[in-house]
Amino acid sequence: MRLSFLLVFLIAYYTLYSQNIMDFANISVAKETNTQEITGGFGSQLAKKVSFVDFNGFITNEFFIPKEGATTFNNHYFNLFFSSQLNEYIFIESQLEYEHAGKDIVLRYAYADYKFSNAFVIRTDKFLVPAGVFNEYKYREYISKTVSRAWVNREISPSTWGEVGIQLRGTVKINNIKPYYSNYVVNGLHGETGDNIRGMRGNDRDTKGGNTTKTFGGALGLRNLRPNVVLHYYSGRHTTDNVLNLEIYDASFYYTASKYSICSELPKATQDNYTTDGKIITNNKLRFYLQAGLFVLTKVESIIRYDQIDFEEERADNRKRSSIGLIYYLCQSEAYKVNNEKINSDLDSDTDELIGLQLAIGF
Repeated sequence: MRLSFLLVFLIAYYTLYSQNIMDFANISVAKETNTQEITGGFGSQLAKKVSFVDFNGFITNEFFIPKEGATTFNNHYFNLFFSSQLNEYIFIESQLEYEHAGKDIVLRYAYADYKFSNAFVIRTDKFLVPAGVFNEYKYREYISKTVSRAWVNREISPSTWGEVGIQLRGTVKINNIKPYYSNYVVNGLHGETGDNIRGMRGNDRDTKGGNTTKTFGGALGLRNLRPNVVLHYYSGRHTTDNVLNLEIYDASFYYTASKYSICSELPKATQDNYTTDGKIITNNKLRFYLQAGLFVLTKVESIIRYDQIDFEEERADNRKRSSIGLIYYLCQSEAYKVNNEKINSDLDSDTDELIGLQLAIGF
């Protein structure tokens, strides 16, 4: 399988350079010795040669009222998006994430797409992993219609999940259905034995202490079909000794109609860990959620979601949560949410409860 990946990418790059470099020369930057001026720098020279760059953003503010403990405000996101289509072949996009009022600032993704056709696109650099129904396409605060994200999307498919590598992707149209695929090779998640999957993100370079093998994954799905369906897989090493393996399999669907929507996701992870005496054991992690929305008024949507998380280990923090709420859409990119959550854990006989409010605006 790995040989086939390499063969496909070699063919892709050969095709790229055989099409008269696909007019790349038309967007190249002149040599510095010919363009250096008193004011400005490399960026100002690019501005003369690139027609435009789109600038957009996304902001969420939240307020939580727990059953016990202090209430709190949270400027969860102020994210900036930069994108530019250089010509019919090349598209660039990046996201700068400013999270929790500046506590976390990270370049979440930055990639270039080289399009040969709709069925054959090469994506390079740091991209969002095509996992689940929305990690890659719809921003989670819109499709995840409750204030808190489902545990599925935090602890198995750890959105927002970006990886550095190369990806081959595309779609075709068969009648009104659009099958699509993606296959990628990346540095991979990395962490010590027993670490949670979300904490393994960030292996931008293998030389920074992560595993030095490569990870393979991909997705296969159907769009313009009710429901839209996607299958996702991921397989690679996750420790510095390149021994322990991590595999993630995910099946999800999303169904929308004029008045209602249904969304569900079922991922499973098998993660190798060392025991205290140095033996290797494999732990299974299973998550599930089912979410439904119904418009009760033109701009008001009622939401209900159930999600749970199950571990194989003894004394594991297995949890179940039910959430209900309302969303008011001021416009297409602005939503006000309020919801109530009830959580039951195997480690605590009491039921936790949380009221959350969120304002999400795209601009």
